This record gives sequence, structure tokens and C-alpha cells, in this order.
Amino acid sequence: MSDPKMPGPRAIRVLFILAIFVAAIWVIVFVGENISHSRIKAEQQRTGGGVPRQP
Repeated sequence: MSDPKMPGPRAIRVLFILAIFVAAIWVIVFVGENISHSRIKAEQQRTGGGVPRQP
């Protein structure tokens, strides 16, 4: 049978650190995707949309 006690403070701290780590990775990915998208959009506006043609 499992022990009905609450998890110790160390287990709670580990879960908290893990949650912060996952949130930080999610934010980095989200912000990176946003920056990448805005760069692509700016490039398209500069070139008039589409891929620049080679002479």
C-alpha cells in the first residue's frame, strides 16, 4: 500500500523547478517562432511578396 502522507518539501521543490524549466522552454520556443515569423514577413514585404528572382 502507498503511504497516505503528503510529498516532502524536496519533492515539491523538484516539481516546481521542473515546471519552471518546461515553461521557460515553451516561452523560448514561442518567442523564437514569433521572431522568425516576423522576419519572414518583413522579407516578403521588402521583396514585394514571394521569392526574389535570380537574373
